[in-house]
Amino acid sequence: MVRQHSEKIRPPRALVCPFELGRPFGSPNEPEFQKRVLVEVLKLLERTDGPILDEFPDGPPGPATNDDGDIEGWSCPVNFGDGKKDINVDDDPLGALNQEIDLMQSWYDLFVEKNGKTTLGISEVEFDVCVTYLANFISDTDTPPPRTDIPRHQMVKLATDDLKAFYFEAGLARPGNATDKELADWYYGDTIAGRVLLKVNEACANSGDKVLIGMSDRRIIPIHQQHLKQQSQSA
Repeated sequence: MVRQHSEKIRPPRALVCPFELGRPFGSPNEPEFQKRVLVEVLKLLERTDGPILDEFPDGPPGPATNDDGDIEGWSCPVNFGDGKKDINVDDDPLGALNQEIDLMQSWYDLFVEKNGKTTLGISEVEFDVCVTYLANFISDTDTPPPRTDIPRHQMVKLATDDLKAFYFEAGLARPGNATDKELADWYYGDTIAGRVLLKVNEACANSGDKVLIGMSDRRIIPIHQQHLKQQSQSA
């Protein structure tokens, strides 16, 4: 799942798969695709050269499309509605993010009501405090973290995990059955939260701190969303 690990460990045979961590065969409920991945792994046993480090050529299957080429199934748009001005995330990251969170709150509350639990809270810090910290971190990586008992980089990671938990659970509450890829594509590619994470990632990369720089590789923006970093840098 992480190419750099295989490059350092140098196992006899390895197949690098560009999927989400924890899903080495791609998306669930895609048996034919998963079989392809398994066959590619087994083919490595036929080779005697090594160590072998091959890459699976495709990403996980995307959402189905209709005859007009439009994506079918689940979607989770964020609609600001009439009379409510969209805050520019470049001018006011905190204001833009809080505005979007307000719109997602009812969906998150519905998820908690239906499931009786939530994964939000891993940071052990109030959610709004996490949000504020991430927004302030963009302009000042030395901004005081809300917890002083853990290293700065750990606080950043826990705050981003809580942000993801809120959005994913809000997304899962909407009608339709979202795949993990649809949720991730929406979260990282279509939301203000995703744009804020890109800014946090950039702040880490430019911080001069080796640990934060290491985090900017793929611990904030996962491997299957790395194209967004390139798009952001070229914009």
